[in-house]
Amino acid sequence: MALDEISKAVLESVQREAELIIKSATKEAEEKKKNAQRNAEEKAERLYQLAIRNIDEEMARKSVQVQGQINKEVLKEKNIIISQVFQKAKELVLKSSGQEYQQLMEKLLARAIPQGSKGTVRVHKDDLELFKNLINKWNTTHGTGLTIDDKNFLPSRGGFLFIAEGYQVDQTLDTILGDLQREMVPVIAQNLFVENT
Repeated sequence: MALDEISKAVLESVQREAELIIKSATKEAEEKKKNAQRNAEEKAERLYQLAIRNIDEEMARKSVQVQGQINKEVLKEKNIIISQVFQKAKELVLKSSGQEYQQLMEKLLARAIPQGSKGTVRVHKDDLELFKNLINKWNTTHGTGLTIDDKNFLPSRGGFLFIAEGYQVDQTLDTILGDLQREMVPVIAQNLFVENT
């Protein structure tokens, strides 16, 4: 065999070997590329899903905050309306006829002052004459020693304050209606603010 043939055979063998190595390296590089691409796509999908979940959670949180603020504003408005209802009730009592107002004050006296009690009744200056008559009638009927405070007056008209030794009973319209409002707010709110569902 001649040197040319040996060189040619070695060259062909090296070329085949090189082609196999290149083919193998290309295949391995292609697989690495596919794996890297698949990993990158999976990572991108995970990041995308995480971003969507974070956005959804943030939107849900913001939605709850907004709904809470709306509910707070609605409750505030409802409370204002309920307060206006009780203010209107007070105005109606104060605008009632003298006879009706007097009868109401007599009932409040009977409810607040125990039989045989002694003490002082404090009123608004505009109610002084009415209560002087009521106290005189009370003392005549019950034989007790109620007096009227004609020096110190309540700041607003409607009702009275009974002051006895060791205790006092507040029967002002503001207190009575305030207590009634706290007691009845759930019922009033339910009747005034029926929600459409």
